Amino acid sequence: MFMAAASVQAAPTVTTMDVNNPLATIPVTEPEALNAPPTSNSTLDINRTLAAQLQPSKQALSDANQELLSRNAQLQRQVNDLQTQANVLVYESKGQIFLYGAFTVLISLLVGIFISWLVFVRRERW
Repeated sequence: MFMAAASVQAAPTVTTMDVNNPLATIPVTEPEALNAPPTSNSTLDINRTLAAQLQPSKQALSDANQELLSRNAQLQRQVNDLQTQANVLVYESKGQIFLYGAFTVLISLLVGIFISWLVFVRRERW
């Protein structure tokens, strides 16, 4: 079933508009498809398929593969750098929050000592 569906090939068509009647379209097909004699093996002829005509050489595939591998390595390095930068920012923000908390505790302690000193000094004056 799949082979029957895969082996069916249609000639590419392009529609053009008629100048006199813009609503009518005239199908235009490739001239090779029209002039080709029908053969029993024409659907399986690999030399006439678009995939066979556009198949790149092994050297081109190897070059493209090497280029993609180098691009992949470059992008992986960028991802690692960005992850490192994100981790640094997270740890930096945690460090800043810790310092803000430590300063808040220190200032609160100093204010508490100052207020208690005022209370005890004034009590001695009473």
